[in-house]
Amino acid sequence: MKTHTPLVIPADVVQAGQSILQRIVAPVDGVHIALLCTPDGFEITALRIRSELPTERLSAMAGSLMAMAKAVANEIGHKDCKRLTFETESGTVVFQAVGGSFPAVLCLVVDQNALLGRALWAAGEVATGFLP
Repeated sequence: MKTHTPLVIPADVVQAGQSILQRIVAPVDGVHIALLCTPDGFEITALRIRSELPTERLSAMAGSLMAMAKAVANEIGHKDCKRLTFETESGTVVFQAVGGSFPAVLCLVVDQNALLGRALWAAGEVATGFLP
């Protein structure tokens, strides 16, 4: 019988994630949650600025949504999906693929008063600066 071994995220990866979220995302007005998770949906670290929402389910959904977006991109002949963005009445949610030595997905939940361009810029900075 196979047993599931939980993913152990290296401490330096968690530290790097916390550092970049504090440095790049925390100053962006309107961000409620910034979350880094593995592509298969395990939380690496989260920054809750104006929200106490649990992030475990959001982590799981982030990985699944990015996988679906990549499947759509492949179906239409595009190489990959770097970012998935959707709007709600309350704000915008951004999922950003993060490459490097420890691939991840960034999830930003921003309110309707946020400057979307600033949030997208921050997502891009996290994607290129998380880990080499």
